Amino acid sequence: MQKIISKFFVLLFIFLCSCENKTIRDQEGLIVYQENQISWVRNFEPLNPVSVCRWPTRGGIYESLFLNNPITTEWVPWLATKYTWQNDNKKLLFTIRSGVEWSDGRPFNAHDVAYTFNLWKQFPALDSRNAWEYLKNVVAVSDTIVEIDFKRVYVPGFEAIAGAYIVPKHIWSKLEDPLTFDNPNPVGTGPFTEILRFNSQVWELGKNDNYWQPGKPHIDKLTFPTFSSNEQTTLALLSGKLDWAGAFIPAIQRIFVDKNPEHHHYWFRNTGYSTFLHTNTKDDVLKDTNVRKAISYAINRKQVVKVGMYDYTTPAHVTSLAGPMAKWHSPEIDEKENWTAYNLDKANELLDEAGYKWKNKKERMNANGSPLKFDIIVVSGWSDWVRSAQVISQNLKKVGIKATVRTYDFGAWIVRMQQGDFQMAIGWADKGDTPYNFFKGMMYSEYVKPIGETADINWHRFGIKEADFLIKEFEQTSDAKKMEKIIYSLQHLFIEHAPGIPLFAELSWAECNTKYFTNFPSAENPYGPLSPNDQPGFVFALLNIKKR
Repeated sequence: MQKIISKFFVLLFIFLCSCENKTIRDQEGLIVYQENQISWVRNFEPLNPVSVCRWPTRGGIYESLFLNNPITTEWVPWLATKYTWQNDNKKLLFTIRSGVEWSDGRPFNAHDVAYTFNLWKQFPALDSRNAWEYLKNVVAVSDTIVEIDFKRVYVPGFEAIAGAYIVPKHIWSKLEDPLTFDNPNPVGTGPFTEILRFNSQVWELGKNDNYWQPGKPHIDKLTFPTFSSNEQTTLALLSGKLDWAGAFIPAIQRIFVDKNPEHHHYWFRNTGYSTFLHTNTKDDVLKDTNVRKAISYAINRKQVVKVGMYDYTTPAHVTSLAGPMAKWHSPEIDEKENWTAYNLDKANELLDEAGYKWKNKKERMNANGSPLKFDIIVVSGWSDWVRSAQVISQNLKKVGIKATVRTYDFGAWIVRMQQGDFQMAIGWADKGDTPYNFFKGMMYSEYVKPIGETADINWHRFGIKEADFLIKEFEQTSDAKKMEKIIYSLQHLFIEHAPGIPLFAELSWAECNTKYFTNFPSAENPYGPLSPNDQPGFVFALLNIKKR
């Protein structure tokens, strides 16, 4: 540990000597860490799941009808003031907020809302959650009322509809092809809409002076410098060159908080879900459930958590559900196979049964005589994931599997994940205020895309009909007891088939330096999530952070 700390402060000295060229400390603008990138690309397209749009396009520039607060799980009225279910839950009416303007001064109304949803229908690639599989018709019956008819009862459809980002009809209707549109000069309803400057190393976003929430935002602009690694982000926080981040920091109390206890704060919130080792189930080897379970048995999660995660979190539960989501665990869960337990004997047994034989007691071989080997892809600079992958690689070596860790910048990594261009990868899974979204994202057949075709979720390409039936059953009920029983059945299927390998309880990393700005969310004041990466929940913080 001492060697790590010493190396850290050598890097700090180098950083402080050169950081003036990075960005100038401007007390009028909140400086935000977005993601590890060595250069920025100008893209503010909120609808296309393929686009790697700039933060905070989704939530800060473009807004939704309702906004879900992940801390309270409540749906907060936003561009809509209320909703009503009719016709036995087959019709949904939204009342659209009056007095809202687009940032170019044009009025926002229900016609923009209806246009956005019908744009999904016209260009199915924008419909990342297959909404038009259950939608029948979306019309604006007046300037303030949107009427949405369903083909079938689908109560969770509210989440996809209420949380959709609305775009201006008067601009997007003139586009020849929204699928290739990168929207370099966005027009939105959000609190920050003006691109003040943009280059490859730093860009700035100015506030919307006509924002519909009076007196908000309290800050004038956001500044986004590039950061290539978690270490560089930490150094920027320490030096006062960064105000707000969502990055992994090793030994955070000693390295970050203790250097300035008055202003250096963090909140590592348990999301209720897990970080995954995703396995591409279209791979000739990884399509075998027993191989996936063998890999899981071979992973020493306590070691991963200690070395990779600095013991900030805990090993994953076999259901993936943790923290606040553990309340959904089935009463029979302890009777199920626990393939997240470290068990080399069981791992070797399953690999033997699958036909992968040892060669010279060093490596296992495929049927064609080639070594059993995989790549694990992770985001470069995400040191927690990189170290975790390295531990996993060493773990798998013990059962004869060669796993090579490959790193990519975030943009390249997310494209590979979405297109299924990987064998194994560390990443996240879909979340929601119930485990429904998670299990749907893990096992719903209709989400499975061919390799090479972009998938917004279900990167691992797994689906089974038994899960489809349960998911559709869940979608048609609002009875709490029925919902609970269905979730129990879904988690039993998850354990049986192991579509993904949960590693450890997922934490939402978040840090802030309050020297220039204050009123950030915290565990003591949890009005919203602290992490700027908690999309779109970060808006609660963005609207309440104030200048000192």
